[in-house]
Amino acid sequence: MFNTGKNYWLYIASHVYCRIQEGRALLYNTQSGTCIECASGEIIVLLQSLHEKKNLGAVCFEGKKLAEEPYRSFLAEFCEKNMGGLAEVEQDKPIQLMPILNLQRDVEKLQKDRERSSGENVLQYLQELNIYVNDTCDVQCPLCTTCFRQGLCCTSNRKQSHSLSKSTLQKILTQIQYAPVGKLNIFGGNISEYAYFKELETLLQPFKEYTHLWVHYANAGNAERLLSGFKYDVPVTPPIDETWLCTCLNRLNGEQTTWHFFITGEEDYQQTEQMLEKYAIPNYVWRPVYTQANRTFFEEQVYMTRDDIFSKPLSFRQIFAHQKLNTHFFGSLTVLANGDVYANVNSAKLGNVRTDSILNLINKEMSENTAWRRTRDKAPCTDCLYQYLCPSPSNYERVIGQPDLCRI
Repeated sequence: MFNTGKNYWLYIASHVYCRIQEGRALLYNTQSGTCIECASGEIIVLLQSLHEKKNLGAVCFEGKKLAEEPYRSFLAEFCEKNMGGLAEVEQDKPIQLMPILNLQRDVEKLQKDRERSSGENVLQYLQELNIYVNDTCDVQCPLCTTCFRQGLCCTSNRKQSHSLSKSTLQKILTQIQYAPVGKLNIFGGNISEYAYFKELETLLQPFKEYTHLWVHYANAGNAERLLSGFKYDVPVTPPIDETWLCTCLNRLNGEQTTWHFFITGEEDYQQTEQMLEKYAIPNYVWRPVYTQANRTFFEEQVYMTRDDIFSKPLSFRQIFAHQKLNTHFFGSLTVLANGDVYANVNSAKLGNVRTDSILNLINKEMSENTAWRRTRDKAPCTDCLYQYLCPSPSNYERVIGQPDLCRI
């Protein structure tokens, strides 16, 4: 493989992510998803040298040294997995443009620049807006609040009901008309019982292309009137009432619908499977729900393994995103029926739409970071080679009360 009498340029490909932690190293090919892990001190020194700015991803080595262990075995795997290569020194040095993390509008950078502020074009960050127009519902789901805390879902307030006024809703929609919002979710309670439900068709018309109406399957079947031509998201919470499900399927026939099946255990899973097969339900999503009584099921179905992490290739863009922002929460705001606004419903309140503009609320989140930039920056994740290959922390971590959900 090597001519021991020659010198070589050893170079690392620009599509290879490298992480060194506590005497261990990980190389990850962002094109193929393959990886190399090693704990050799000599190889770690080599990788550190490759990533020094002055070396531009290439260093000179004697062929005699490369023919020795541990270099020989490492380089055989390194080249086989298309992570880099060798070139004789007689050739020009192979210069690799190594990717670097450089977010032009990173909030820390903006705060340091006196001529700019984190409010600059801040509306561009708003990618998803969740609006609860009311919080009244008669279904009485036993997992109502639990599902709401763990992901997008309708919810009710059983102590005191609230409802957004038409003027408040108009105020919100006016503020986002020029924002690059990719998804506008409208929730209740039961949105069909919203006092201005009929007016929603006109109010939401400019946003219709990306508006999703969330209606619990029990409410959708019983609603006096549903708006046609919108996208529908239908939470189906356990245990499934087949009569309600049939009514809802018939009512939403012809509408673009996504079904969200919440499951807490094997029994829920089997019942849902039966319903999916019996009624040939398309466009469905599994939504595991954590309860203190189903920890074993949740660990088996949701907790990450090494195989899960390497199940599909991650781009450098995704890895860098995991380092700087939370890919679950970033760009999302939730407006509750009382007007309170959150970057995440499990985080601190940012303000209220009746007194605060959307622009100021986004700016506040960018500076205070209640959710959008919460990354895996706590132990044990900080001690793990896979720290930024894992998905960002989700609501599950917050609800369970631990920083990671993995079995590594």
